[in-house]
Amino acid sequence: MRELLIVFQEGFDEANITVMVNGKEVRRDMGVSTNPLLGEAYETSVELPAKGAQVGVEVTNRGLKAITKVSGKPKSLLVSIEDDKLVMREGTGREAYL
Repeated sequence: MRELLIVFQEGFDEANITVMVNGKEVRRDMGVSTNPLLGEAYETSVELPAKGAQVGVEVTNRGLKAITKVSGKPKSLLVSIEDDKLVMREGTGREAYL
């Protein structure tokens, strides 16, 4: 197993978020909002199987959903809401804040 850092960034306002790995729910958070000073809502880590996985994020109270395939050694996954769409892209792993 390996860990993937997921950083939720811009566009979240009292969002109810579900994170799935290979279709199984691994995390659920309620009332997540972006901090306008930091440009981040929060971050979390999830465990991935060694051979890669599909990571899905759903904002249930806004009807937004996105899935991406993660393979190799991903550093991090950046998630934001842009133009009413959930956008996920691979990060560098240095996005974490204190």
